[in-house]
Amino acid sequence: MRSLVFSFKKRRHHSGNRIKRFSAADFRCFLHRYGVRLVGVLLLIVGLAAGSIYAGNADSSMMYSLDFLFTTNLEARLSHNIISIFCACFASNFIFLLTVFLLGLAPWGILLMPAVALFKGFGTGLTAGYLFITYGFKGAGFYLLVLLPGTFIFCLALVTLLSYSFAFSKNMFGILVSRSSKPAPVWGSLLDFCSRSVSALLMTFLASMLDAVLWTLFAGTFNF
Repeated sequence: MRSLVFSFKKRRHHSGNRIKRFSAADFRCFLHRYGVRLVGVLLLIVGLAAGSIYAGNADSSMMYSLDFLFTTNLEARLSHNIISIFCACFASNFIFLLTVFLLGLAPWGILLMPAVALFKGFGTGLTAGYLFITYGFKGAGFYLLVLLPGTFIFCLALVTLLSYSFAFSKNMFGILVSRSSKPAPVWGSLLDFCSRSVSALLMTFLASMLDAVLWTLFAGTFNF
């Protein structure tokens, strides 16, 4: 019995030490590994808030002009079949994905990637705010039930690709400013970057499929 109590105290002592050891070094390691993704999420949230606020000043012509990048023309989308809806959703998402991928291949891409995340967040907030302002709680319900699931998955894909693109672009920038006569080979890093980007593309495909299915199943129940 005494050995059991001693063992329990010893475990508590080790557990306390383990909690103490999670300090600044672990936090720096966490930021080093996930810092870019956290910044990407923060930029999306800032853009989302800005778009929601600006939605009160947006007119119908502006919303129709942005429909190719964001879901802002409900009447046109509601008249499409499931294949057309999937193609429209995938095309708009793929533009953002391709932009971030191409910026990752450029040494100066790290300067423009935050703008892409902000713009995506702005468009998402603009759509959500416009639906709520125009249609009230019915528009909010439509956004939560039909648009939000696919949008959430795609935002995860965008943030994931953003972190990969940032790392590769930063590597390219380091090689560009390096004074070494023999720069480090980038072929292996390029293959790794491309293979990692496939996961973001698959997530985008899944998000578009989910959008198309939800539009087909539930969009008709909302009378706009």
